[in-house]
Amino acid sequence: MAGTARSGSRHGPVSVADLVKRIEAGPQGPKNIVIFDFDGTLIAGYSASAFFQAHLRKGDYNAFDLAEAGVAIWQSVAKAIEMQDLLNKAIAKWKGKKEAELVALGEKIFDKTLSDKVYPEMVTLLLAHRRAGHTIAIASSATRFQVEPTARFLGIEHVMTSTVEVKRGVLTGKMLEPQMWGKGKADAVKAFVKAHKAKLADTWFYADGDEEIGLMKAVGHPVPTNPGKELQATARAEGWDILRHSSRGSTTPELLTRTATGLMSLFPLLYTGIGVGLLTRNKRNAANLTLPLWADSVMLASGVKLRVTGREHLTSHRPAVFLFNHRNNFDAFFVGALVRTDLAWVGKAELKKNPISAMLSRLVPVAFVERSGGSPEEAAKALEPVAKMVREGCSIMIAPEGTRVRDMTVDIGSFKKGAFHMARTLGIPVIPIVIRNALDVAGRDAVMLRSGTVDIAVLPPVETKGWTEKNTGQKAEEVRQMFIDTLENWPDADD
Repeated sequence: MAGTARSGSRHGPVSVADLVKRIEAGPQGPKNIVIFDFDGTLIAGYSASAFFQAHLRKGDYNAFDLAEAGVAIWQSVAKAIEMQDLLNKAIAKWKGKKEAELVALGEKIFDKTLSDKVYPEMVTLLLAHRRAGHTIAIASSATRFQVEPTARFLGIEHVMTSTVEVKRGVLTGKMLEPQMWGKGKADAVKAFVKAHKAKLADTWFYADGDEEIGLMKAVGHPVPTNPGKELQATARAEGWDILRHSSRGSTTPELLTRTATGLMSLFPLLYTGIGVGLLTRNKRNAANLTLPLWADSVMLASGVKLRVTGREHLTSHRPAVFLFNHRNNFDAFFVGALVRTDLAWVGKAELKKNPISAMLSRLVPVAFVERSGGSPEEAAKALEPVAKMVREGCSIMIAPEGTRVRDMTVDIGSFKKGAFHMARTLGIPVIPIVIRNALDVAGRDAVMLRSGTVDIAVLPPVETKGWTEKNTGQKAEEVRQMFIDTLENWPDADD
């Protein structure tokens, strides 16, 4: 029956894991339609706000425009005007803009702002629907300039948005009918379902706004997502599942304070470590005292916990090259908090000129490696600073993907072979450290952490004895497959 979850499902608060299980156990194939709302559902906040700020920075709006926008927003919140009127007022400000200019602006805003506002929980659900072969679409009152870059990023082919009038490549400032709001959006979704010879009873709908209640009642799988007040009340009355998550959102003073408190704890710890280093004349002793405490302080202040499996592998083989998959700026904190001691940092020679790198190199064992010319002799010479630290008992920590992976729809990025050649040459094992959900507590470019639990699996050491110059690439791919297999079949956490 439309508007009612299938029998046997739970009602009220529901987790992403619960929904994934239901998707996997339910009907498969393209006749099952999945509709995602955009603002507030796939992404945190509103894309219109990012566009407004971009125009503001360019000086496109004067004081009168700002005052007019403020009044219109207040009227909308007070329900003195309809959202369609607010949209019309906003689009009117785009009169005279070139279509190509707005397309380029949309791409830039996505790259700088919106890509880090995509909810990882919604990506998990999106991928579950994709594995089930479902037909997936976005339906939004926003324009294509706001929505299409994110849709491409997530691999969503079908996009329904509000349409602006364009003549000879220039916007007229008018919106075309029907508008994608309330009934207009519901009609567009119903037409989409009919065009795919599917049924509303087999349609999933994720949305947050109160204006979506009518469409929620029409589909067979309504999932209010971070719902507004009226939608939440309706969901409770109808017995619908309610999905809530907070891995993305506004930067609050509390979040900033918590993260800053943890990060700034480095400075008193740094002075303590320098003191220990001077007394013992051993930089490694200073690093072993300071860095684990710093990582602990950052996570304690931020409310981040680590749920770990395979802790015994962290100390069974030292020194080693610890490999971790890289999603955000804080992955190294998580790994450092686990490995804790006798760690060394490998950096490009150019980083010698970086003031932060220079400061840390006074405390932490660092090898600044020159790029080799390619011959075995030159490679061995470039690697000598690292070999020296390994001979002294230090392990190395490296992200073989080379940088923070941007694509949220893939489990693991491609691996560079440098870390594997290093391990082979030095004759030490590699130890894979698989991080499952780092994006739940911080986006790719985030500078602050949100409270939550990060799952980490430490895999058994992989010996490099018997590796050769020729088969190292193959061995790297085998290790990468270990990461993929672990993410697909996650082991139980340690007690």
